[in-house]
Amino acid sequence: MNIKWNWGTGILIAIFLMMSFVGFLVYKTFDYKINKVSEDYYERGLNHSEQMKRVENSRPYAHEFKVDYTDVCTLQFPTYFIDKEVSGEVLFFRPSDYSQDKTFEIAMDTNGRQLVSLDHFYKGRYIIKVTLSLEEIPYYFESDIVFN
Repeated sequence: MNIKWNWGTGILIAIFLMMSFVGFLVYKTFDYKINKVSEDYYERGLNHSEQMKRVENSRPYAHEFKVDYTDVCTLQFPTYFIDKEVSGEVLFFRPSDYSQDKTFEIAMDTNGRQLVSLDHFYKGRYIIKVTLSLEEIPYYFESDIVFN
């Protein structure tokens, strides 16, 4: 079979190549992982007033909350919470990929510190979000840290 090469054949090949490229782009967009802040971001947004109340309750103690790390990550809680019945959680939030977030229950020692092993953490930026309650009063602390 002998194909006659003229301008019509060139247009047909160009259209085929363009359609192939568009098909490839559509395939890649379905393959692309969309990274939301969290799976339940809408529900969290509805509780915004509760979050603002936690932040307001924590304001007098915020300067005492410290985060430091060497081999382990050390969370230093304010002295007000030492030797009291505190419940809550510590969330290591990774903004670049929420599937790498880590959550721990609060377990302070007698000095108001909590140690977290860094074995299962990736290098990069984390936002440490501490949500706790003491005597039915909610508190919230936050700190940024970059693990190297």
